[in-house]
Amino acid sequence: MANGSILYPLLVACLLVSSSFQSLYRHDGDSAMTSLRLDMDQSFHGCDQNLEQKKASCSNKGLGLVPTGLSGDTEVLDLSHNNITKLLNSSFELYPLINSLDISHNDVRAIESAAFYPLKGLLYLSLSFNWGLVLPATGVFMMSTQLSILDLSASNLKSLPNDILKWSLHLDTARLFYNQLSFINVSSCGKADTVNMTGNRLQHLTAENFTFECHTDTLNIRENPIQSVDPDVIASLRVRYLVLGGYPLSDEVLANIILGISKSDIERLTIVEGSVGIFGQLSVLQELNLDYCKIGYLHPLVFSGLESLQKLSLKGNNIQHIHDDVLSGLGQIKSIDFKGNDIAYLEELMFSSNWNLTNLSLANNRITRVYQSTFKPIFSSISSLDLSMNPIECNCELKWLIDWLNGPIRLKNEDKTICSLASLEPLRKKSLMDFDPNELCKINNSLYSLIPLISIGLVVISVLLYHYRWQLRYKLFLLKLVAFAYKEMRDARDHNDYEFDVNIIFYDDDEEWIREQLRPALEERLPQLQRNVVGDEDLVLGMHYLDSVDYVVSHSYKTIVVLSRAAVLDHWFILKFRTAMDHVSDTLTEFVVVVFLEDIPDDEMPFLARLYLSDGRPYIHWTENVRGQEYFWEELTKNLTINIRTNDLIPNE
Repeated sequence: MANGSILYPLLVACLLVSSSFQSLYRHDGDSAMTSLRLDMDQSFHGCDQNLEQKKASCSNKGLGLVPTGLSGDTEVLDLSHNNITKLLNSSFELYPLINSLDISHNDVRAIESAAFYPLKGLLYLSLSFNWGLVLPATGVFMMSTQLSILDLSASNLKSLPNDILKWSLHLDTARLFYNQLSFINVSSCGKADTVNMTGNRLQHLTAENFTFECHTDTLNIRENPIQSVDPDVIASLRVRYLVLGGYPLSDEVLANIILGISKSDIERLTIVEGSVGIFGQLSVLQELNLDYCKIGYLHPLVFSGLESLQKLSLKGNNIQHIHDDVLSGLGQIKSIDFKGNDIAYLEELMFSSNWNLTNLSLANNRITRVYQSTFKPIFSSISSLDLSMNPIECNCELKWLIDWLNGPIRLKNEDKTICSLASLEPLRKKSLMDFDPNELCKINNSLYSLIPLISIGLVVISVLLYHYRWQLRYKLFLLKLVAFAYKEMRDARDHNDYEFDVNIIFYDDDEEWIREQLRPALEERLPQLQRNVVGDEDLVLGMHYLDSVDYVVSHSYKTIVVLSRAAVLDHWFILKFRTAMDHVSDTLTEFVVVVFLEDIPDDEMPFLARLYLSDGRPYIHWTENVRGQEYFWEELTKNLTINIRTNDLIPNE
């Protein structure tokens, strides 16, 4: 994974709700515990309440207004997935103690200016996925001075109030991504740690179109089609970390960004995937200097088109990793300077195309080991090398380097090229050139006789492990369950309690696999599951597209999400995946199964998929291997016949 990639903000809010239908009493020995549920006005609002935890869940209740019959000391209120269209000044007067409020996935179109005034202790507010949302012109959050997380994502917002971020004393996160914002005018602002404007329509970072005066740790404006940049606008930002990219940036835009950063207080810049070819029109350029530009990540093809470049300097940036392909198009390069970055590892093919390289500086990084295969392509061309101020581990594996440096090559700053404390004991804190491998690395020749036997043994073991890999994988999974003393917490409902049995979410290009593999297997192995929704064609008619997707997800016993390399690049597919994940969090039930049709490289894996895997959610990988397919269908059948309550203590298979 690219170290400079920006993770999308986490869109999960866990709300614990009581599942009782009446007050229950349970006696255990001499003690008694009471599970409480408030039933007042049940026929009106139908909300689930936990008086002890001061929580109320009104999600998926078909509400058109904020209910009035809840407990007055409610602190956590979930109103998501309803039909609320407006928030009145009186909507929350009865609940002044609310600190967490979720109104996502409604149809809120109008908010009266004082709607949130009673909520002086509000910490978390989500208005995401309200497609017609329009905010009051000013003062909407005036009384919510404790607000920490504000989520307005995917709500089709076309503008923001000037003071939207003004009132909170210290806003932790403002999620404004995937709206329709084409200009920003936030000139009245306090402090916000992270402001995410990913996926909007910002085209011009100019004084007329972009005013943002918040003191911000991270400002993320990636996936915006930026066409012009005023350096003074960049210089005026009170931002520590700026994230751009996702769309190709012209060389003029990039130059203005770098010029603006050079005059600003910005400490770090990351240009993420999608900005390939920014130097494409500079094929005659011979020298490029990007020193001290706070660059954190280099796209593998960022220098494509610079066929004539002879000198490249990237001193004093924040680069941590250099992909194999970053330097691949620089066949004429003679001098490269990466001094003063955070590079810890050099890829094997890093210099594979740089046959004319004569001067190389890797000084003042975090390099601990250097490998012969990395430098082999430039053995005959290099004349000057600087490895000073790196924590190099001096051991017998560096014999090749010492032999090379004792040749015609010149090691610059030899007195500052010191062996680290992880080196062989006699070499610690001593100069690299004091290392004599012939003295310290006398290997017992008898060990060589064992190498063929060990190699044969490893080959045999590898073949056996590969042959029985599917059986071993399944046994290992069972062993982990035993080790963790896993006890399943099954959901009491079966598929007959839902409107739909199975909902299959997939990308159009993967329809052939659905038709030829998945549907026949379901008909053969699970004939009882007949009420299935397969793709967009079976969605509920008469509803908006995303509303229909949300309805089917929330009313299906199981949902299968089919992931492929093509699918993860489709914006609408990701929105459907996000909807399914949100419902898992809302219901605390593992009703989603992810199927990987193919391996997806790390740099193409979307944030939602990484989040899903990191949480230990169920997934299965399709394979062309016959034994592997039998294991696949057995696992899928098992996952489709039960719903298990979420349990973060069990191991991920």
